[in-house]
Amino acid sequence: MSLLETISRIVIINALTLYYSILTLGYFAVKYIRNPFSDPWAQKLRLEPPACLTDLKYGNHKYIKVNNVKLHYLESGDPSKPLMIFLHGFPEFWFSWRHQIVEFNKDYWCIAVDMRGYGDSERPDDVSAYHFDLLVEDVRDLIRQLGREKCILVAHDWGGLIACRLRDVHSDALDALIVLGSTSREAWWHAMWHDAVQKKMSWYVLFFRMPALPERFILMDDMAIFDKTIPAEEGSQDIECYKYWFGKPYALTPPINYYRANFNTNLHVKPRCERNIPMMVANAAKDRYIAHSVLERMKTEYAHIETTLVPDCGHFIQQEKPVLVNKLIRDFLSKHKL
Repeated sequence: MSLLETISRIVIINALTLYYSILTLGYFAVKYIRNPFSDPWAQKLRLEPPACLTDLKYGNHKYIKVNNVKLHYLESGDPSKPLMIFLHGFPEFWFSWRHQIVEFNKDYWCIAVDMRGYGDSERPDDVSAYHFDLLVEDVRDLIRQLGREKCILVAHDWGGLIACRLRDVHSDALDALIVLGSTSREAWWHAMWHDAVQKKMSWYVLFFRMPALPERFILMDDMAIFDKTIPAEEGSQDIECYKYWFGKPYALTPPINYYRANFNTNLHVKPRCERNIPMMVANAAKDRYIAHSVLERMKTEYAHIETTLVPDCGHFIQQEKPVLVNKLIRDFLSKHKL
């Protein structure tokens, strides 16, 4: 990429970041004008976790030190069986895999981890602590600290980006890779500049580069954004589980730091990964954050890849269509005798 094109992209990125920030400030102003005596950032007091977070049907809560950080994880299933690790995305934590845990813990040793900065895992303060390479090494070391050399890795959203990079640099750690509602970092970046749909969908990635404003935006109206985005069973406490963790002081900044630490103005095209590792990418037909074009791009990056679009489904695919997603995973693993 030429110097002129690099400068042009930097200008566009910064201009869009500023534009979305101004829109957000305008939204804040309208809220105050409409009701100047209210506090849009008042939070419901949540001292005790919802009962479903400690329900033993999901498994046991444990902690482990990996790559110099303490991570919380949920363990379910027989440790003598094949290891299956689940990596969540933003804004999630281990609970986003509840439907998959109860489905696969009969046949696999299931580990659903809170990644660094999330849930009950350690939250380093520095933005640099969330650099992409550190996140990848967290997963590689987690596998080792669990006493294994390989795992079946199932990942969503940010977890998917990390999982794809793990395949690039630590292919020996994977028996198979299943990516849901996600993409590789390079495929996303390519779509960002060559697909107008993806550029429009990526507004929040640019906005999250700003300090403080994204946290304030998400906290508004008792974190109403979770009510609007996270799929939940009617009458359940599912949304309260998210609000319980993300409503804690400073709990939002580390997850948003994933975006702040890893936004690059340029990513080099990586060589095609020819390693024979079974890989499935299942994205949602109605995803509001990932364009369909990334699936075709990922086919140019990875050999031995299967892709599919899940119909009538949004971004949080494993929570919105758990029965269908579980079948996709099981069929894929059965085909590869895993």
